[in-house]
Amino acid sequence: REVTDDPEKTLMFDVCCGTGTIGLTCLKEGVVGRLVGVDISEPAIADAEVNAEKNGYAQDKPSDKKSITRFVASRAENVLA
Repeated sequence: REVTDDPEKTLMFDVCCGTGTIGLTCLKEGVVGRLVGVDISEPAIADAEVNAEKNGYAQDKPSDKKSITRFVASRAENVLA
């Protein structure tokens, strides 16, 4: 079932995102318009940021609210609280 008629307005929270593969694929396929990835592993988040950049979805700067992607190294419950 479709959640929205306009995927560009859809924000995906990828909890335990690892290197960002699933979320970035959803962006590439046009299923979502923005992505927030959360993982407790700092090295995985660093890799996710590299993968986003390689795929043309680099985060401009951490404070940029208009970025298409944002990856956060933290416990998911802290980010979603």
